[in-house]
Parts: sequence; C-alpha cells; structure tokens
Amino acid sequence: MTDYWFGGTEASYVVSVGAGNAVVFEPGAEVKAWATRTGADQLDALIDEAGQPITAVRANDGTDPTYPLGGLPRFKAPAAAIWLGADGEARVLAVTTDLPEMIAAVSAVANRADAAIDSHSADRNGHQTGVADLSDVQVPPADQRPAGQVFGTLAGGVFGLLAPAQAAGAVLLNPPKDAGGNYVGNVAAPPDPTQGQNGNPWLKLTQPYSATDDNPDAVQFFSTSATGQSIKTGWFNGNGEPRAAPSLPNRVAYRVFEAYENRNGPSTGRFFELSTNPLQAANREPLLGAYGTANASKPGWVEATRILSALKGVSAGGNHNALSPAVFRGRSAAVGAPVAGVWLVGDVVLDANGVLWMCTAAGEPGVWIGGGGGGGAAPPSAYVDVTLAAGMGHGAKHCASRLERGGDAGRLRGTLIATAAVAQGATLATIAAAHRPQAVVSGIARYTGGGSKLTINPDGTITYGSAFNVGQELWLDSVTYDLEP
Repeated sequence: MTDYWFGGTEASYVVSVGAGNAVVFEPGAEVKAWATRTGADQLDALIDEAGQPITAVRANDGTDPTYPLGGLPRFKAPAAAIWLGADGEARVLAVTTDLPEMIAAVSAVANRADAAIDSHSADRNGHQTGVADLSDVQVPPADQRPAGQVFGTLAGGVFGLLAPAQAAGAVLLNPPKDAGGNYVGNVAAPPDPTQGQNGNPWLKLTQPYSATDDNPDAVQFFSTSATGQSIKTGWFNGNGEPRAAPSLPNRVAYRVFEAYENRNGPSTGRFFELSTNPLQAANREPLLGAYGTANASKPGWVEATRILSALKGVSAGGNHNALSPAVFRGRSAAVGAPVAGVWLVGDVVLDANGVLWMCTAAGEPGVWIGGGGGGGAAPPSAYVDVTLAAGMGHGAKHCASRLERGGDAGRLRGTLIATAAVAQGATLATIAAAHRPQAVVSGIARYTGGGSKLTINPDGTITYGSAFNVGQELWLDSVTYDLEP
C-alpha cells in the first residue's frame, strides 16, 4: 500500500476559537486522521517523519525547533486525501503534499502516451498485419503460396488465392501455361466490332499529348547485360509512339520476319509497309514496302512509290546473278571523273555532261572508268611510276604505267637501267595496283643486249628473260596489255 506525505506546510496548524472569536494556536494538541468527514473510520496506521508508526499526530509544543509552535510535523497516511480532527471535533480535509509530483508523473505518462500514439499513427502497419491475419481471408503461409496465383473472392464470399483460370475479370500479361502447354488466365475484353475504329481498344493510353516528348514513357522493355547493367531496348513514349534501341552496337533494334515455314513458308506478298493513313482504308498508299522472297514478280524487293532520296548515296545491286553492289553517289558539277576526295570501289558518279563514271580502285581520288549516259570511253589515266627493285633505276624517261581504252587495258612506257648486275628472271620493278593485269602477260621487249621475253604478272611484278650488266637498258615504250584475262 502506498503512503502519502502530509503536514509541514504553511497551513498545517492546530487552532481553536478563543475569546472574541480569536484564533488560538493549540501547541501539543493531538490530531487524528480519518477516511471520511464524519465516519468512525480512523486511519491509525500513520508514520512519522522518522519512519516510526504512530496513531495520531501531535502539534509542535515548542520542543522541535524545526516546526513552528502549533504546527503539524510531516507524516504519512495511507490515502492521498484524508480528514484531520480530534475526537469529537469537526474535521478538515487535507490533501497530500505529494500532489505536484503525482501530477508531474501523470503528465509524463500522458506525454509518453501521446508520443506513442503519434508514432503508432505514423506507422502505416505498426501491428504488422498481413493478409492472413484478417478474419475474412483464407490464405496459406507465405512460403506455401503458389507463384502466379491472384487474390480474389472464394466460394462463400471470403478472400483467398485463385488460379489464373479462376480469376474472373483479371488480366494477366505473360500468363503461365498449364501442363498441356496452353496459356491460362484471362485477357481484356475485345473491342466491340460494331464500333469499328471508334471502339475502345484492348489497351488505351489517355495521357495528354506532349509536343516536347517529356511525358513519362507508357511502356518500357529492358535487357540485362552480362555485367548486370540494365539497358532500355524498347519503349512506347508518353505519346504512345514506339521507340527502340539496340542492346549492343552490332545488334538489330527492330526486325520484321517473313512467315515461318510451318505457316506456309516465306511471304508471297508485301509483308512490311510504311503507308499513308487516310480515313478510307481503300485510299491508303504504300509509300515503302518490302516484298517476301516468294513473291512472284518482286522476290525480296523493297519498293518506294515516291522518289527515294539518300544523303550518302543509294546502293543498288547485290548478289543477284553474281552481281556486286554499285553505289550511286550523285551528280557532279564538273566534267569527267572526280579528281578529289576519297572514293570506294563501286562508287558511281554522273558528271555535268551526263557521263557515268565508276570507281574501280579505292583511293584519293581513286581510279575511274567512264560509262554510258552521254559520253564514250574514259580518257587515259595519269602515268604512275613503277616501284623499282634492287639493282634497277629509271632511265632518261621514267618507267611508268597507266590505264587506257576506258580502263580495260594497261600501258608501260619509259626506260629501266641496271645499276648493278641483275640475274635472269629477277624482279625488275612492280606496277601500281590499279594497273595490274588479272592474268600473266608475256611479250618481246628490247634491251641493250638484244631482245628477250618480258613478263608482267598479276601481282604487278616485271621480269625479263635475260640478265643485265651494269649500265644496260630495257626499253618499254608502247608495251600495252589487257587487264582482264
């Protein structure tokens, strides 16, 4: 049982009424504690300030200098509020002097309770309530719930797990398959065929249009690389427009295939098309289309119904009937073949006179031959000095080669002179790559010692049927040869 302190305050005195209703202090008077104002329920289990049990409290009679004369010393009683008075006298109510501490303690408890309530209110699931804790839910423990099931209403109206096939109205993307390999689950309700293009589609994006394309993407597809990097490979932007990017530089971001063989093989018609979009489908125009390899008249063709413009040139040809591609680069403002810039084999240019020129050897500006259009054969190309072998040098006129007859023949000119002894059949010089024949060329050429066999090989090397002494010359003027076999 808890005891409470009383006495020792500025109001703790024993007084009586004297002559003329004057207040008279009563030193040494005995005061008892009672549980009620008038009852016979004395509280005699009191404790004095020294901790000794007492049955009544005596007002200071002057023997204790720590209390005023007639004042009640401190004592404990077993209740927080008691009635004090002598036998047969009126009683007064006394409240424990512990009251401030009691109020402070209650306030601290209240503050802690408020803080706990605030914290609990901020915790959205402070009790860690799960679906299985609810009274109207029937679900197994978390580790026993089959993947792919959905939450729905079971028989009897309670909530629980349903197989996809049981989930009426549920829409599953990438649904599972049953043991027979068939997809299970539900799909969105199909559009109303009576509404045509104005009916609701399977899925509908209603986000406001953004001219700056700064809406969040509607759908995104990602691929994870071998190093764990997440790469966005396909998406529909916030306006519902498709976008694609390859996961690696050598990957194809978007590809359209012909039909599989088990679906009647390659396409026989146009299987890819970029078209106009008029209100009437019959007025649609296929601006660009790709035909299947089984098409009767355009197998594997790509056809445009408008003029096809390309910034870097249009490549045509391929492996049909063993053809090689030719790249038409455009029209030149000058007459003749290009004389500047880097060009590749197969580049085709139309000059100012309507003459077609084709590059036969890559370079800057490369080697060109003239074709049809408005002109005849190309003029001879410039002479290029041969590369000398050991022991040989140029004579009075440098030994050089060039192309003639529109580029299908080569010509040698000039003189070679031996600067050291050179053996019979040794390489004397090498012709420039663009001027080399495709088969061995043989003929007779004169040198200081007479005449002998001259050979020009496909690798461009020149050999001779006789040896040379220092100072002997080989004359090559008017040596012409075919470049083709």
